Amino acid sequence: MKERESVIQVKNLTMGWPGKVLLDNVSFDIYDRQIVFIMGGSGCGKSTLMKTIIGLNPPLSGDILIRGKSIIHSGNEIPNIQRSLGIMYQSGALFGSLSVLENVRFPLDQFTDLPMKAKNLTSLMLLNALEMPAAANLMPGELSGGMIKRAGIARALSLGATILLLDEPSAGLDPITSANLDETIKKLRDELGCTFVIVSHELQSIFRIADRCLMLDPKTKSIIADGNPKELQENSPNPWVRQFFNAEPDSEN
Repeated sequence: MKERESVIQVKNLTMGWPGKVLLDNVSFDIYDRQIVFIMGGSGCGKSTLMKTIIGLNPPLSGDILIRGKSIIHSGNEIPNIQRSLGIMYQSGALFGSLSVLENVRFPLDQFTDLPMKAKNLTSLMLLNALEMPAAANLMPGELSGGMIKRAGIARALSLGATILLLDEPSAGLDPITSANLDETIKKLRDELGCTFVIVSHELQSIFRIADRCLMLDPKTKSIIADGNPKELQENSPNPWVRQFFNAEPDSEN
């Protein structure tokens, strides 16, 4: 059996800021075509970890490799490494003055010299892959919450990224829209070979599509669970992890 490729390597990472450490000396790998959820209680550092992985939050120590290249110590290469990652923030972060097509095309306009016809065709193909080709000429204000998230993912894919980091993609969505978005994420993994790192605590989505969960703990400043959500729900040796996955209240309440 072919060994899985490690597309993200986090090595001895300590992150936070002077006087406040969120994670201390943490290491883990994320493998090709995995859907990995980063989860944990409020204030554990989920979003900060995502920003650190994409090079926006310098760590206190340690290193992060993206397909073997350090996003911390590669100097002038760092922007190119960052452009190999696709990012979608919680709000979708579309430009309100641009059409959906123009939003998806924006990274191509900024970072390529492709002819306009090729850029438009690429953007339309991505919108089709995200099942919203009819939205190309709409403005963001005309979109539903789910369509905004889909457009944000299409834009994240526009430079050819196959590693996507999504911040709370299901936030604010109704259950049906959230389930549809989950199925789209699985489709992109299966058909385009994408790897997903998703910051979320939405248990329905986690049980529906996660291959693996990493649970951060602010008390120990470490990863206290790493595995398949169903297995962690049933067999984790940590009672707090089982409580989290079973959505159980504290016993004193």
